[in-house]
Amino acid sequence: MSFLNPLFLAALITVGVPLLIYLLNIRKPKKVRFSTLAFFNSLKTTALKRIRIKRWLLLTLRMLAVAALALALSRPFLPSGIGWVNESEPMVIGILIDNSPAMDRVDRDGPYIEQALEMAAGIVSMADSDDRIDLNITHGESLTAPLLSPGGALNRLNDLETVNKGNYLKERLTRMKERLRDAREPNKMLYLITDLREATLRELISAGDDPDDEVNLQVIRVGNGETLNTGYRNVDVVSGAAGEGAPLRIEAEIENFGEQRAENQFLSLYIGDELISQQPFSLDSGESRTYSFDLPETSESSIAAELLIEGDELSFDNRYYAAIQLPKTRSMLVLGDPGQNRDFNSFLRPLLEIIDRENDRYDIRFSEPDEIQAREIFDYDAVVLDGLRNIPDYLSQALTDHLQAGAGILLLPAADGSLNSYNRLLSFSNAGRYSNVQGSYGSFSPVDRMAVPGEGHPVMDAIFDKPEDEQIRLNVPELFYYYEIESSGEAGSVTLLETATGRPLVEEARVGSGRLLYSAIGSDPGWSNFPVKPFFAPFFFRTAEYLVRGDEAILNNHTLGEPFRTVQGGSGESVTLEMNGEQIIPDIRQTFSGTEIGYDGREWSPGWLRLSSEDGEILFSVNQDAMESSLKTLGQAEADELFSKLFVNRRVQLDGGNLDETLADLQSASFGKEIWFWFIMTAILLLIAESLVSRIYKAESIA
Repeated sequence: MSFLNPLFLAALITVGVPLLIYLLNIRKPKKVRFSTLAFFNSLKTTALKRIRIKRWLLLTLRMLAVAALALALSRPFLPSGIGWVNESEPMVIGILIDNSPAMDRVDRDGPYIEQALEMAAGIVSMADSDDRIDLNITHGESLTAPLLSPGGALNRLNDLETVNKGNYLKERLTRMKERLRDAREPNKMLYLITDLREATLRELISAGDDPDDEVNLQVIRVGNGETLNTGYRNVDVVSGAAGEGAPLRIEAEIENFGEQRAENQFLSLYIGDELISQQPFSLDSGESRTYSFDLPETSESSIAAELLIEGDELSFDNRYYAAIQLPKTRSMLVLGDPGQNRDFNSFLRPLLEIIDRENDRYDIRFSEPDEIQAREIFDYDAVVLDGLRNIPDYLSQALTDHLQAGAGILLLPAADGSLNSYNRLLSFSNAGRYSNVQGSYGSFSPVDRMAVPGEGHPVMDAIFDKPEDEQIRLNVPELFYYYEIESSGEAGSVTLLETATGRPLVEEARVGSGRLLYSAIGSDPGWSNFPVKPFFAPFFFRTAEYLVRGDEAILNNHTLGEPFRTVQGGSGESVTLEMNGEQIIPDIRQTFSGTEIGYDGREWSPGWLRLSSEDGEILFSVNQDAMESSLKTLGQAEADELFSKLFVNRRVQLDGGNLDETLADLQSASFGKEIWFWFIMTAILLLIAESLVSRIYKAESIA
């Protein structure tokens, strides 16, 4: 038996304390003469002997208990060749090295990764020639090497370095544990050399396997320095409430993950090689703040933006790649009756023609009901019914089905239109209905006026850009003629505009995934002077945007450490991936929802990923997990609890600074079995025995 902390053997001196107390309490009795000594002579031969036996027995138990506690403090262990650790049998040794990018940090003992490699080399040097070594790393591609000889493992260590790739600690640790458990060698040791960062180890929190009792785990922490580091907590792309016409922004939440205050740093936005904007920032330790950048307009389908933190001490996480997928071109069908003889023309059609001509993101077709087939309705994201006198039943049914699927529809009535056909469409959609008529068409005699619009609807929020406490001021239109609308009162029914007397002027009803907007007035001046008011153009422009709005601009981002998966249309026969200029053949699988394209991406580092297919090219950004930036480490108790889910026999060593002392400690602990708990149990049993002797053994009784 040997000891890992032999200095505590000095505590064996305390074994003499109970004896010293006993000796100090011994007093020489005084002689007192009595008339008869017969009783005391009997006591001398019986009770006094029992008292002495009891005292010596208690003294012995106490001294042995103190000695057992002193030996436990010295951490005794059974070396190789004793018990279950057979000296004659070779060992299988697993060494898993944390090569995360944060291991590039430096303290007084040098770079963390160099300390880890030196520690691993020392462990390999302790092995015998017939021992076998399983060597692997936590990040990036697995080494996938067979069990190595000590010499082969030392040569392989020379090629290891940090990589800014995905974290696969849980997978590698579990695989190494299984590999060691299946090995023929009876003695199995696994070493994990890491900086004990919580971000690296957090995957183990979800470990659900039963703890292994065959493999002994030694966790060695390297590095103990304070490093300044700021990184990206979250990055997202946002746009205005009304969709494509609103400004597009990229928002980056920056956090100071280090222990010191970050001063005089800069966050820059680049598109290509062009600097778009730059913002200075300073953050206290643990503080986070969100910074926004407006993105320039482009005719491309995506924006390749880069965010760069400048002035940071740890640089691996300073760059963030952002592939922003812009909304696709939206299509709109406008159905009207331009051949009707009217005194007034629609003001909506010229507005939509300008939008179609000036904005590449809209494709607007103008037609009449008899020029299209009902099935063609489904080819458009939105349909505008501008002054149709009658809506055929077949068209009402097709429009309702299209609404259910997510389309947008705007109904502007004709002055001489059929209320029955309008209400048929509204009833199919569970919306309200048109009832009475107010005023006279083309009279220019006001019967009501529009109320000042309210806030809270996406259309209104996109029109009025003002402080929250400022009132909307508007020269409201006068109404000469309008249909009364009876709202359905259903959930999702919203009034966008209303009259000064409180009647709905423009009402919205949600139908399935779609939106139906129907108006009490038409789009020509015979109804009101709305078409000649400044509010007319922005209202219907934002309404058109609202109706055709599909997916907003999104961030196509892939996180390292996770398998790449995306579902696209098409057959998938000509799909290719290109990662940072390197061609990749992905895994392709046909599913009910489309063609699933996948790849494990273990060799990927941050950059750009391009997916090419018959439908075009899609850009993805690839970034490390945001938590790789966190420098928070676990304490010994936290780490031990974490690894207890995987290993019964484990030991966490925090101070790896002195290489020689650490290796000597590891050699003793790794090639033997600690038995300090045996001595703790022995001390407890001795103290229990001492209590029982004191209570049960009645030395004063006479036999």
